[in-house]
This record gives sequence, structure tokens and C-alpha cells, in this order.
Amino acid sequence: MSAVAGKLKRPALLVFACGVLLRVTLALVNFEANDDHIGTINIIANENRIPDKNETAEAFQPKLYYVTVAAIWKIVPSQSLPIRIRIAQLVSCAAGILTLVLALCFFTTDPKVSTKAGFFSFSLMALNPDLIGINAQATNDSFVILFGSLALYFGYLFFENHRAKDFGWMTTSVVLAGLSKGNGLVVFVVIFAVLAISFLQKPHKYSLTRGKTVLYGSIFLVSFCAAVPRLGSYWENYRRYGSPFALNWSPTVFPNVFSKTAIRRPGVRSITESLLTFPFFDMLETPVVTDDKKTYPQHRTSLWSQLYGRTHFVHFSAWPPSWRLPTDPHLEWLTRLVWHLGRLIFICALFPTILLLTAVSKEISSASQWIADSHKHSHIPLRDWLLYFAVFGYIAFIVIYSLRYRDFSFMKAIFIFPGLFGFLMLFARQCNRFYAWCEQKRAVRVSADAVLILLLILYAADILILIGQLGIASFSSEI
Repeated sequence: MSAVAGKLKRPALLVFACGVLLRVTLALVNFEANDDHIGTINIIANENRIPDKNETAEAFQPKLYYVTVAAIWKIVPSQSLPIRIRIAQLVSCAAGILTLVLALCFFTTDPKVSTKAGFFSFSLMALNPDLIGINAQATNDSFVILFGSLALYFGYLFFENHRAKDFGWMTTSVVLAGLSKGNGLVVFVVIFAVLAISFLQKPHKYSLTRGKTVLYGSIFLVSFCAAVPRLGSYWENYRRYGSPFALNWSPTVFPNVFSKTAIRRPGVRSITESLLTFPFFDMLETPVVTDDKKTYPQHRTSLWSQLYGRTHFVHFSAWPPSWRLPTDPHLEWLTRLVWHLGRLIFICALFPTILLLTAVSKEISSASQWIADSHKHSHIPLRDWLLYFAVFGYIAFIVIYSLRYRDFSFMKAIFIFPGLFGFLMLFARQCNRFYAWCEQKRAVRVSADAVLILLLILYAADILILIGQLGIASFSSEI
């Protein structure tokens, strides 16, 4: 194992360096985000007040990211909008880089995971196109991903070793996640659920006592409730608009189970179509999505296709507008090249996706067995419950969110990225099992390595093409 660790140390640092370089470069050439968060920051920085929910498109959001950027704008005496946008993007970029540093540590902590499996898990995160893309945008997503990851990291350590300092960092991270964005609240629910399991399960030499569980749970709950509802605008939104999660977008009529109904820009047309389909071959035929209300590819109405495409291919979303492929007939070759790149990414990404789904099915089986055998002495480590709840919690979140609003723009993979450590740790464990299974089948093992390495190269190529697009466009506009 030590020999393998030594061989993979330099590649891991190289992947880390590439991930940092791609994020910083993209942040320097980009000027757009999925949504307009700059308007909210402008009000805070220029008028020294927190805007009302309806004043800007994103003013309903918790304000930690906005206040942080506004404070830096005040330190840097420039009224130039391009400079201010770059500062806001570099703040997101810094959060993304810190998340990578954390991931580099996280995937070496689990004794069930080999060095190689941990390396591939970290690399898939470091070079993931969607994560790099959002880390280079002026949005609050990078903050909630960072603090959600911190909460899972320190939660993983706390539920393993029960150290008070890990509990303190875990609690602080959960509070900051809730103050960053609404989907950060899922992390709070996840950790509280693990504490509930700790209270319910039979005593074990590695478990928390019920007395300590009550103590830690009380501190955790009081700390969260004392800070997040007030500072995160949730209480104010509830007081003024009747919901702590009030958005500047009205929810739609809940979809039918079977019959299809179109709302806005579908999106979810029916529950069965959205949750029980995965039109993979349609994705290969049209590896991008459109925002047209009537003409769109079949895969746009499948939640799993949207999550799959957005996760693995930055050009899939065709958004922000400047990230779209050029329509100039002379550049038609570039569109064909990028589409072929996306198709190859989707094919290669099937392998890690199958491993992840296999891991999830195994963990469902383990959790179900624990429930069925609760009268016996079966035991699942609390750190494993943390992974289970993180994965299932964020899957439940994106399902409910998509069914609630139904527009295809709500089917974003980045909304579940605060739980990414849970998904990738389960993948790493299953990857480890896979390598153990094919230990005697060298050809299979080498082929698996080749697919994952090719996928990482394609990820980087996807981002490099985007950087080239934006860099050329920026240069042309300056001329």
C-alpha cells in the first residue's frame, strides 16, 4: 500500500494543480453567471443595507457570500464593473480551491478505501467540469459547497472519534452552510438524523453514549437555531412572505403521476417520465440542452439525464449565454468537436456512475438490514450513516425541488454538490471493491484505469475549450 501511495502522491498533486489552474483561469476570462448575484452585492456594497427579497432576482438568498464580496469591494477601491465581477468570481474560486484541499485530505481518511480509489475519487472532483464552472462564477454555490463539505468532513471525523473539536468545527460549518444558501440546510438535517440514529441504536464500544448524544444534539440544535433563522433571512422571509424558503419564482402545480402536463419550460411533465427514465441515447444524439419552451431534446424532461449531463459536461447546459457554442457557420467544426467530446464523456462516465449506483444499492441493503435486525446486535458505524444520509438527503432534495418548480433550470447538479463528499466516498469504496475483485484479472483492471484517466482528460479538455471560447470573446470585445 505504501508503494502505491508513493506512486500516486505526485499524480494527486498534479491533478490538484491542474484543478486550481483551470479554476483561476476560467474565473479570469469569465464575466457571466447562471443567475445575477452581482445586483444584490451592489446594493449591499453601495447602499450599506440588505435588500428586500423582491429588489433583485437573487435577493431572497441568505447573504453570507454577498456580504463577503461586498466587504472586499470596499477594501479594493474600484468602481469598475469588470474588476468587481472578477473579484466576486475569485472569491468563489478561493472557496473552490479550499474545497479541493479538503477533498485531498478527506479521501485518505477511510481505511476501507485504497490509495488508488481515493486518488480517482479526488480527481473526479478536482477536474469535474460542472464544479469548476460554478467555482468560476459569481454565485453563492461555491460557499455552500465548501461549508457543506467541511461539515461532512468534520462530521465524519467526529462520528468516528467523538472529539469535541471536530464537533465544534462540524457545527460551525453547518451554520455557515445554512447562511450561504438554502440547500445548505440539508446538511443540518443529515447530521441531526445521524445524532438520532446514535440515540436509537444499541450501545457499542465505538458509539456515542446516549447521554453524550443528547448533550451534543442539544448544543448542535441550539447553535443552529440561534444563528441561522435570523442571520440567514429565513425568519424574515417567513414573517413577511409566509415561507422561510420564499423564492422570487412561484411554485407550480404538482405534476401528475403518468399524464404529462407542460409548465413554463419543461422540465418535469410527469412524475414517471422525470424519475423513471434516462434517455441516454437521446443525450448522445443531442449532448446539449436548450431553453426553448416548445422545442427541446427528449432528455430535458428526465431529472436523471439532466443531472448526468450537467455533472459531466460543462457545455451541456449551454448557459450562461456566453458559454454557448458559437453559431458562426465558419465555426461549425468547433460545435461538432465539442459535441463529440460530450458524447465521449457521457460514455466514459457510465463506468463511475455504475460503480456509484452499485455502492448506493449496497448501502440501501445495509441500512434495510439494520432496520430489520434492530432487535439484534447489528451495528453500522455512525460515519457510514453520515454518508448514507448525505447521499439520500440530497437526492431527496433535488427530487422534491424539481417536482415543486418543474422548470428544467431547477434540475441543476450543483444543487446536490454540498453532499458531494458522500457520493464520492461511496464511489471510492465501491471502486476499491471492484479493484479487489479484478485483482487477478490484470486486463480488466488496466482497462478500468484507462477509462477513468480518459474521462479526467476529457473533463480538462471540456474546460480548456470553454476557456478558449471566453478568452477569444473577451479579446475580441476589447479590440
